[in-house]
Amino acid sequence: MGATPGSDQVAVSALLLVQLWQHRSMSSSWVCPDCARQFANRSQWHSCGNRELDDVLAGSTEDFMAIYLAVGATLADHGEFRVHPQKTRIAFISRMTFASVKLARRWADLSFILPYPVDHARIRRIDLYGPTSFAHEIRLDSAADVDASVGRWLAEALRRGDQETLDAGAHVDPVVGRPLELLRVPLAARVVETTDGGLSLRVPRYAAEAFDAHPLVFVRVAGAHHIAQIEATDAGGVLSFDSDVLRQLGLAPGHHIDAVLSADI
Repeated sequence: MGATPGSDQVAVSALLLVQLWQHRSMSSSWVCPDCARQFANRSQWHSCGNRELDDVLAGSTEDFMAIYLAVGATLADHGEFRVHPQKTRIAFISRMTFASVKLARRWADLSFILPYPVDHARIRRIDLYGPTSFAHEIRLDSAADVDASVGRWLAEALRRGDQETLDAGAHVDPVVGRPLELLRVPLAARVVETTDGGLSLRVPRYAAEAFDAHPLVFVRVAGAHHIAQIEATDAGGVLSFDSDVLRQLGLAPGHHIDAVLSADI
């Protein structure tokens, strides 16, 4: 076996690779005038940042650097992308962000978006951001963990990042047979008035579909969890809710609120 590269060698390798990755660009993109990030849609919402990769990686261990390089090299085998360093993670972008590695001392949490949920023992959490946007998170303890399975997931995530698998009207199958405590659905819910004068929350159709077989869910509102029941409608899903809770938050019909649905606290 060859010698393990030292920290200086790993750092140089990282910077050389990121120069290659960063020079790959996408056509027909919008560039934010403040942070110079490229996006598929004009004026797309994002958090601006102008961090340099070497600043973000400063103080990283050889273990993390090796994991980061393994992820980048695997992605490079499947297509073009760009790297965007942020305060606590490094994002990988094509037409949209499709994967990221979260910074840690001796490991990395890898997140990647797939058009369907994966039922696998390595999946720590799934966030549903849209009918074909399931964000999966796994823990990588070493570069060896970036194996064939991860390679297949990243290849599919890159296709999702190219928006090849985008379908805003897709049907979301109920998450039956999967560890439901892993599934979270961050969303912006709208407060609606019920026929009896109470208050409930309306959520996107795909969110209601995801929990169709499990209508009782937990809703995190303003940092606290509450039990709610989903009642599917043609226009979307209505969460039967404790009206007093919503009124205590100062909400009224028409208000929007950030919420997270899950099947387990």
